[in-house]
Amino acid sequence: MIPLILHWVNVVILAKSHNPSILNPDFLRINDIVPPGWEAKEVLTTPAFATVRYPSSVVFLLDQSRLEVKKECDTSFQDNYDVHNFAARYVKVLPHVSYTSVGLNWHVSVKIDKPEKFITGRFVRPEAWKGSGAELMQSSVKLSFQIENGFCNVNFSPGKAKMPEREYYPSVIINVNFHYDGPFTPDQIDVILKEWNNREEYLKELLPKLLGEAS
Repeated sequence: MIPLILHWVNVVILAKSHNPSILNPDFLRINDIVPPGWEAKEVLTTPAFATVRYPSSVVFLLDQSRLEVKKECDTSFQDNYDVHNFAARYVKVLPHVSYTSVGLNWHVSVKIDKPEKFITGRFVRPEAWKGSGAELMQSSVKLSFQIENGFCNVNFSPGKAKMPEREYYPSVIINVNFHYDGPFTPDQIDVILKEWNNREEYLKELLPKLLGEAS
């Protein structure tokens, strides 16, 4: 099995009228969005932008159009990231906000020497360059396709990744996005967020196949 290294997971919820000025640790605690014992280690609240970061590697980011709840991971997939529950609780506290779309996202890497050549060799037909006189040095590839009531977007790009206690190393960087267009009520968002585990299992099966591993 091709080793997939997970760097972070997040939920993004777009809206017409988020209010960054309300996002602070007290708001999150009083409304039971985060556990009562959590203490924030970084807080910034302004009318235009707000962020609350916790020692558990969970961060809330909010501007007037975008809520992001993100979990930074230690390389491996987990049974629960909390962020999906936190996002569901957040929108239920604010049911009158006009929520327009939802995204479930994973940021993954695969350690591969010369990732720029790997992506080109895997996804670009060499005959397309014959006779052009040009040598393709590197490429990035974005795939988009429909899944049930949404879309899956997978982006492959060459780069360098980092794991704890290791130097940066060459990798194929993979961003996976499951996108759903609204408008949505909080209950509808909750249904989408509860699908995160199925989406994760799907990408864990899909990515090795796209990278060339036999099924």
